[in-house]
Amino acid sequence: MGFSGKPSKGCLPCRQKRTKCDLALPACSQCIRKNRVCSGYRNEQDLLFRNETKLVVRKVNRKTDNPPEQSLASNSSAPQLSTLSTQQLSRRAALHDEAVLHFFAHYNEKLFESRAGTLDGGFNYVLSVFQSDAVRAGPVSEIIAAAGLAALGNMKAAPDLVTAARAKQVKVLRALNEQLQNPKTCLSDSSILTCLLLGTFESIMSDDPQSQVAQTFHLKGAMTLVQMRGRDRFADDVGHGIYARMRGAILAHCVRVSEPLPDFILSFLGDDGISQRDFQPFLYKLLGRLCQLRYDQKTKGIVDNRMFREAQSLLDEFSTWSPGIPEWHAGGRPSVDSMPLTSNADETYRLIWLATTWIFQQTARIVASDVFIEGARGQALLRPGLAARAILNDAINTQLELVEELKESLAYYLHNFKASQSTMKTVGGYMLLWGLSGMSSASTCSEDTFLWMTNQAETIAEGFGLRQGRMLAEFLRKRARVPPVEEVRSSTVPSTSVRLRDAQQGPGSNSSLLSIFGTVYAPRQNGTATRIHRPVRQGKGVSQKGSEPRT
Repeated sequence: MGFSGKPSKGCLPCRQKRTKCDLALPACSQCIRKNRVCSGYRNEQDLLFRNETKLVVRKVNRKTDNPPEQSLASNSSAPQLSTLSTQQLSRRAALHDEAVLHFFAHYNEKLFESRAGTLDGGFNYVLSVFQSDAVRAGPVSEIIAAAGLAALGNMKAAPDLVTAARAKQVKVLRALNEQLQNPKTCLSDSSILTCLLLGTFESIMSDDPQSQVAQTFHLKGAMTLVQMRGRDRFADDVGHGIYARMRGAILAHCVRVSEPLPDFILSFLGDDGISQRDFQPFLYKLLGRLCQLRYDQKTKGIVDNRMFREAQSLLDEFSTWSPGIPEWHAGGRPSVDSMPLTSNADETYRLIWLATTWIFQQTARIVASDVFIEGARGQALLRPGLAARAILNDAINTQLELVEELKESLAYYLHNFKASQSTMKTVGGYMLLWGLSGMSSASTCSEDTFLWMTNQAETIAEGFGLRQGRMLAEFLRKRARVPPVEEVRSSTVPSTSVRLRDAQQGPGSNSSLLSIFGTVYAPRQNGTATRIHRPVRQGKGVSQKGSEPRT
């Protein structure tokens, strides 16, 4: 090994451009600012020492005039190549194992049921399917490895790992297609969970504006399989965990894009057998009503009297809802003090789950209050007077208070999650991004609030290594340039025929970004093979301005 002096530690693009690299993680500021891929940083030992083995071997060979010895050296290269190949395979296997362990440590969601113990850490249904698929080389074990590789690549700013993750995902899609052609496996736990984890993979990657489209595509694929499988086949623990994961993703999607819950999901919510195992099924029914209300508002373009009354009812019911568990304090958020964020993954995850539930409740109240504000504005137009104006002002003040409470709580959880020693805090980072996304739907958000949310999203992206945080920060930065709905403090009352703003729909909700193309995962029930169409990539003509969507 020859000493090489003290060369630059910067990334390759900065060294090539001869610019100063700040060595930030997961990517340097220069690369982020110039929108280029940061290659990561060299190993410190490689910086100081150069491998000169080949040079030494060449010098020795030049001095050697004995042909038999040269022949012997030539023949000895075969076992050297064999050893090198074995070492490469060993490193590849070690990287695969590291990726799997990273996923389970940072991204594994668990199931909480009404019958679960107070301090229970949740049922690890993903691990059960992973273990069975690992034995038979099924797609779940591979998509988990792909997601882990993508997360490691983001964290280490290693493009080669991200590329390897995408290559592995392509193999997973191929294996899933083959599995869906088999009537024995097409509706299995493995098939449905693979679809859901493909969405998780795209969320981790977040390397393209179309990632949101791909997530929705995979989610609707899982939804199709669940619908075909039927309610009766989700009675066991693993099946119920997969259904609960799919339902939560569908609820979040429908709230964000103002779509009603699918009929079969509503039928699942009304099933007594499933409801008895659910954690507070009443909350899911409230969210289903909110999705329907948002859809009605979107399709009609106004808030009529029925919708106005429903918004008021939902506001009241969301504010009084409380699960019957000791850790939940009515009227206040779940506290870190009652369950410290230690290195214990189960304790940390349970707190994150409780905080997620509370934030979902708060964002639902903000969304419902937005509909109520529109209705109050219409009432003030139709029946002008002090009473109508007072109702409108009260509605606006209520939403302002909800936004401030959520802001303070998100900052509280962000501070504590960052300080946690548990790897499960990564799931908490995703929860915080959802809270910011939900807050952005409030019509009373000021430019300062949008800038605050932008800074929080960037902090989450850097502190938790989540690319999705950067995408949300960019969206919020553009939204900050759009003036919020003015607070009505005078006798001037806006028109009731107010169309939905894209601020109400949240990031990624542009209609052209939500199109789902072709046939989603749909194996026929008679076992006949069915083609699966991939989502068509759209053009780049999506407006980034905060304009009103066309009707």
